[in-house]
Amino acid sequence: MNVKHSIRRLAAILLGMTLAASVFAADAEEGQRILDTYTAPDQLAQPRLTSIRSFSGTVTEENISEQAQEELKKAQNKPAKLTVKALNIDGIHVYDIYMDDGKEKPLLIFFDGMGSNRGNFFYFWVNGNLKACEYAKAGIRVISVDAAALGDSDVGPLPVQGMFAETVHYIDRIIEYYNTVEGVDASRFAIEGHSFGATVAFCYGAHGSYKPRAILAKSGVLNLADTGDKQNDCSDHGRPAENFMTDEQIQTFAERYSPVQWPEKFKDVYVYAANGMLDDTQSSDSVMALEAQLKKMGSKNYKFIFDKKSDHNSIGRLFDQNILSVVKKQLLKK
Repeated sequence: MNVKHSIRRLAAILLGMTLAASVFAADAEEGQRILDTYTAPDQLAQPRLTSIRSFSGTVTEENISEQAQEELKKAQNKPAKLTVKALNIDGIHVYDIYMDDGKEKPLLIFFDGMGSNRGNFFYFWVNGNLKACEYAKAGIRVISVDAAALGDSDVGPLPVQGMFAETVHYIDRIIEYYNTVEGVDASRFAIEGHSFGATVAFCYGAHGSYKPRAILAKSGVLNLADTGDKQNDCSDHGRPAENFMTDEQIQTFAERYSPVQWPEKFKDVYVYAANGMLDDTQSSDSVMALEAQLKKMGSKNYKFIFDKKSDHNSIGRLFDQNILSVVKKQLLKK
């Protein structure tokens, strides 16, 4: 009996090892596909396009969530002509927030942190009012996005490295769509983000097809090695998913894609960034490295905040203190 039991146990172990090996091989193959898709030479730090490509996707209107509706109800000093739409732009889910006054507007494209959603933009405040409303009153059209790690997405699951790169593609398509919308100057745009969203903004600065007026980054990083092997199912409200990139593939992705390797792409884009030195989620080292590189290149087109008393979230009070004036200065000038 003991011999039979031992044989069965050994057979079970060997079967488990075989299955694990086949799963690992499949994961490694998928990881390689992600590397090939997002870090091919034509995806990395290419010269920016001088004209906006045509948009050939589909756009449908969606329902505004109850969460967003409640936040809007509580907002003080809302502009009378405030328009809020929920759109699906070729598989990208956004809120479109603007003053319907017939005037041409630039774009502020916003991304929140990993696992949150486009409705979270309504939680951010400036001057005691909803930030989205304040931007709209200033004459800016706000596009709050469910990226590949935020809320719902039509792609996924992806490793976090692929999420950053896929969201760079999202921004290109958003700009291309709004270039077809009357009353929008899609060539004037800024990208604002918190945490995951801030890192997306940096990634777009390095690898995006179009030149942003400004990158507004709160608690982001420029070295993707700092993000580790996080996994989220971007097709299921950012819930965790299993890792399917090997450590070597993650390192290779970071070496190829990390924005800190291309400081020259940020020299002629205004960068407003804030990091808390007590942040135990994402180190500020790579952002400090970018500041040093910009100084070395002689650029003065930036403002960095590194606060010794702030952590990942509390840095927001310093970041948002001047955000409205920064956004207006960078976007409202034609």
